[in-house]
Amino acid sequence: MLGIALTCWIAYDLHFNTKWDWGPGAGKLPVEIVQGFMSEAYGDGRGVQAAKDYFTPDAKDRNPLSADRKDGPPIRHDTLGVVAQGLSVAVHHCISAAGDDPALNAVDIFRTKNGRIVERTRIAQPAASDERCAMFATAR
Repeated sequence: MLGIALTCWIAYDLHFNTKWDWGPGAGKLPVEIVQGFMSEAYGDGRGVQAAKDYFTPDAKDRNPLSADRKDGPPIRHDTLGVVAQGLSVAVHHCISAAGDDPALNAVDIFRTKNGRIVERTRIAQPAASDERCAMFATAR
C-alpha cells in the first residue's frame, strides 16, 4: 500500500510540478549555462537554436537583435573576463564584426533561474576593428 501511495505521489508531482526543466542547462551552474549558450550561439553559429535552448520563453533580452540571436557562420569572440555571483553572470568579451553588426567591446549581464537564462542586459561600445578585439585578447 505504501509503495502504491509513493508511486502515485511521484507521478502527481512529475505531472503538476512546473519547476521541472529538462533543458541543456538543467543541473548546471549559472556560469556553465551562459558558457553553453555562448558556445552554441557564437562557436556553432546557431543563435536561434541557442536562444530556444537556453532562454526561457518569457526571458527579457534587452538586446534581442544581436548577432548571437541569429543563425549564420560562427562569430569570433574573445572572452576577456567572467564574473559570477549567485544566479548572475557577467561576461566581458570582444565580439568580431558579423554581417551588418560591427565589432563590439561588450559586457553581457545574464540572470539565470532553474537552468535557463531569464534576463540579459548588454553594455557595449563599438570596437575600432577586429584587430582591436585581437589586441584586447592578447593583452590579457
